[in-house]
Amino acid sequence: MAQYTIRQMELLSGIRASTIRMWEKRYNIFSPQRTNTNIRRYDDNDLRFIINLSLLLKRGFRISKLASLSLEELSDLASKFVSDHRAGNVNIEPMITATIQYDEPELVKQINEWSEKHGIEYTFENVILPYLQRLGDLWQTGAISTTHEHFASNVIRNLLSQLYRTCKQPEVGKTTPIIFFLPEGEFHEIGLLYFAYVAKNAGYKTIYLGQSTPVEDVIKCAKDLNCKMVFTSLSSFVSADMDQAFKPMKEELPDVEIIATGHAFTEKTGPSYLTYVSSSQDLMKIIARVDPTIIK
Repeated sequence: MAQYTIRQMELLSGIRASTIRMWEKRYNIFSPQRTNTNIRRYDDNDLRFIINLSLLLKRGFRISKLASLSLEELSDLASKFVSDHRAGNVNIEPMITATIQYDEPELVKQINEWSEKHGIEYTFENVILPYLQRLGDLWQTGAISTTHEHFASNVIRNLLSQLYRTCKQPEVGKTTPIIFFLPEGEFHEIGLLYFAYVAKNAGYKTIYLGQSTPVEDVIKCAKDLNCKMVFTSLSSFVSADMDQAFKPMKEELPDVEIIATGHAFTEKTGPSYLTYVSSSQDLMKIIARVDPTIIK
């Protein structure tokens, strides 16, 4: 069973360490083990308890009432809010807990439950993306390790790869394909896979080239296939790098729509010839404009 410091408990739950210490004394909620130097060490059950506690406190429950509940009772009460998908009420904490415990079946179960209730597009854009962002924040603060992030990314990528491989294409949009690629030096393909799935599932032909693909090779491929659109995802590029990388593509393919998504656009504005998208609806609007055969 894993062990956590009080600092990790604070970062993962959002509840201050001083408050955790106070609740230990007042309500006897936790009974952490202590090292030879008297440092608290909490276990997986303590982590589950405080994450569920944090969720319920945000929903207006009082600590005096919750403190008397068992872990099972607290979890049952918190589970009622897991699928509350109104704005601002998406609960990703069970996914965080599963990630910390490297529990792939539980993480996949959580994602599948969201997908079954609300669809793939809603789940990716409103659950998975905030979940990945939360993991990034936790990694930066030291609450989780690089292995947790890699574990989560691989689970998500495998799910999206399976969706992309197996989705059925309606008999529409049978013209030239969209090329999906990451430029050289880019390896974060979750966003690329998602939008490739969206396009393929909508009935469009897709060519998935994946990670770190030389732009000159993409240009040749686009010419050979007479493509009207190429799609990329940028996580680490800065604005100057974007222009340096994609200007040759725009010059060689002046009539091709270059569509892009990714974290890089949260901090920098890309060249005007890159069309940024952040949702499946954005992509469908561009496809409908460039090639109306996709829409009936």
